[in-house]
Amino acid sequence: MLTVGTATTVGSVTSAREGECEVALKRPVCAPEGSKIAINRRIGARWRLIGVGTLRE
Repeated sequence: MLTVGTATTVGSVTSAREGECEVALKRPVCAPEGSKIAINRRIGARWRLIGVGTLRE
């Protein structure tokens, strides 16, 4: 799950390398380049923050 600003969407990682990853979103979000992103993963019954990032085109 990704949170960009106040928008939340779900996606799957398509490519990951050297501190950078590409994610295919199930529902697109609109956000300016440079926006901060919170990356969450479901662990057990809860969503846990596993990382943060910056939006790039």
